Amino acid sequence: MLARQEKEMVELFQTIPSEPGLWDSITLDAVGQSSGISIPVQMQAVAHANMARRNTVHVYEGELQAYDADVFAISGVVEYRDAAWNYEQPASLPDEYQPERISVLRDAQIRVSVPRASSFHPENHMRLPVCQRTDEPGRWVQPATLPFAAEAHGQPLYGGKVWLPYRCRLRSYTYSAFLQCLDDYRPFSPETTGKYTVHWFGDTNSRRALKKITSLGQWCSGIMASRPQCLCDDSGEAFPRFTGQNTVRDTLLELNDEDGGWSVRENGMVKNRGIQNSLAQVYYHRWEGLTQYNSGRWQDVFKPSALGLYPQANLVVISIGNMDVSFTQFLEYTRQLNELVVLLQSAYDEQHIVLRMPQYFCCRAPSGNPPRRMQKDRNRLYGDYARRLFELHFGSRLHVWDVSGIAETLPLEQRRDVAGCAVNTVPSEIVDLENLQLMNGICNAASLRSKPKPDGWRQDPANIELA
Repeated sequence: MLARQEKEMVELFQTIPSEPGLWDSITLDAVGQSSGISIPVQMQAVAHANMARRNTVHVYEGELQAYDADVFAISGVVEYRDAAWNYEQPASLPDEYQPERISVLRDAQIRVSVPRASSFHPENHMRLPVCQRTDEPGRWVQPATLPFAAEAHGQPLYGGKVWLPYRCRLRSYTYSAFLQCLDDYRPFSPETTGKYTVHWFGDTNSRRALKKITSLGQWCSGIMASRPQCLCDDSGEAFPRFTGQNTVRDTLLELNDEDGGWSVRENGMVKNRGIQNSLAQVYYHRWEGLTQYNSGRWQDVFKPSALGLYPQANLVVISIGNMDVSFTQFLEYTRQLNELVVLLQSAYDEQHIVLRMPQYFCCRAPSGNPPRRMQKDRNRLYGDYARRLFELHFGSRLHVWDVSGIAETLPLEQRRDVAGCAVNTVPSEIVDLENLQLMNGICNAASLRSKPKPDGWRQDPANIELA
């Protein structure tokens, strides 16, 4: 009887329709033996009819893209089998995280050499063009191994390492410079007048991003970065510049490059404060994604009567996926997402859209009450579906803000440290880096619009061979 119950429980777990052959959740990394650079290898089910069946041999393949000179060793784990990673159907969740280590042949190493003339060679990094996208792939590097001064890259450190994109370089924006950019260059909306306005729909991660922006980077900086609310959950923190908690769903922020930002209206109530010479405005709607946990119907926020209470948008930021993975089944999520696209097309027929992808999730079983059903592959597949749908409907107006790639390329032990946060937020230093990614994607193209573009740098692929 017990065996029958266990079999019935296993068969409750099913794959997600977008990847019917993904029965097993695999984490695989190529790790540089000298540099410590960690490269995630995304495993895909091979194209074979048998892969849609549960009780058969499952075969996966992945592609390694390595651009740094080193000898890379392969390591990884199988987190779940038999689709147990997709725990949206069973009444209970796995209460233990017991990954199985993957056996790798001792000599299964890959040697990568990079010609000195290649754009991927470290000596040429500072000659790369500035990044103009918000989804550039990159890796974490020890600053001591770089052939240029540490301050030249101008990026926040985490765990003693700096994150560098492969095909471009991040310009070092201060938060003040970012706000000046919005006023001077009016990204994606150069012909309009008035204060540059962003409509931002997001969850806890967006609140943390805006805390950095409104405080001009002072929130959780320096020695304060080790406080619990800086490392993980800031939901109980009193923040003077804006409330940002569940009790306040709609906030209008005024910002300038000297004072940062302050809320001037919260839930329709005017605050007795303001800032002079504001350069930009942010209408921030705090939501729980496309789920039932919002204070009302999430659709209502896009009604003309609701949006009409705030200045017209020049740019729209949409953060979805984190709460949806946690509390919505995949097919219901796709229906809600289709409805969101229709509403966005009606409300913002010309504005550019920034789609913030779900945070990376790693290395533990879900937790919380009600339980948050986050998992590495669920987060990825929910995000991938949203990306494809938005690309189809918004085309060149879409900018994908891929924050997940930053945390996923951390060494595994540091990913485990980040994974200790039950609400799956990242430490404040990584929030700075995520924001820098956004600033470059928004401002660089706009600032270069009226200037000669830098000479394109030849993107020579690295030479890869088996070690």
